[in-house]
Amino acid sequence: MPAPTLLPWTFRDIEAFGAAPHRAAHLLHEQPMFTDDALADLLDRLPREAVHPYTMGTDASTTGEWRRGETTDLPGKELLEVVGRGRLWLNLVGVSRYDAALAGLVADAYAEIGTLVPGFDPLEIKATLLISSPTAMVYYHADNQPNLLWHLRGRKRAYVYPRAERFASRADLEKVVAGASTEGLPYDAGFDAHAEVLDLEPGQVAWWPQNCPHRVENLDGMNVSLSTEHWTPASVRRERVWTANHHLRERLGRGARSTREDGVLAAGKVAAMRVGRKAGLLRTGEQQALRPSFRIDPDVASGVGRL
Repeated sequence: MPAPTLLPWTFRDIEAFGAAPHRAAHLLHEQPMFTDDALADLLDRLPREAVHPYTMGTDASTTGEWRRGETTDLPGKELLEVVGRGRLWLNLVGVSRYDAALAGLVADAYAEIGTLVPGFDPLEIKATLLISSPTAMVYYHADNQPNLLWHLRGRKRAYVYPRAERFASRADLEKVVAGASTEGLPYDAGFDAHAEVLDLEPGQVAWWPQNCPHRVENLDGMNVSLSTEHWTPASVRRERVWTANHHLRERLGRGARSTREDGVLAAGKVAAMRVGRKAGLLRTGEQQALRPSFRIDPDVASGVGRL
């Protein structure tokens, strides 16, 4: 018998895949691995260095308030209780390396995308499980590689902005792609008039073009989402072209004029990045990590305690 579908996508969904901000349906949320008990068990099984705690302020414009917490040894059930009432965001990084069932679910979902989207054959896939408080947010930023946000529990809202100079300057985006800065970008509330707003309920997946600036707000309930990142030949080529432009800007004092991702010039940049990376001279696609500045404290209402 054929495997049951996880993606009841329409032709419009398939046509929009990776090309525009879009929301489609999925059935991953029906799996038993996302209940409280299953999540608590997963947290207890994971190496705690894979559980990255964050906290944030209440104003989307104060991006400096995005802070990383130190590793916690709280039992999974207690940690979920603190997240459910506090102001925390947990990134369970590389979670599919530690949980076979979740790894299989991600593999099945991507295999199904491959049957639906002509030519889609990613070189690599990574998964991060997100568990976050009811009013948590992620500030304005851009990701290096394309990703999918599979929403599983709670209600979430994503604001996606045009990939244009007004919303992310070329120099700032080059730094993000090259790993010379964190993913954060300067934000202006006036940008919201130009955002595509994607409200997500359990059983919906969102995506947008590679490097599009975006931010996320939780609206209700403890939120659980699966963020998957994938590399394709086209996305890697874009990364290397923009990384090359960053290094040219740093060394020559001015930005490269061309951001074309095809042609002889682009091929030369891609080749230079490949050589530089193999020689250990260049770092590409690795974001700078924040230093821990708080600890999770179950005796504090927000869950955010002093180190």
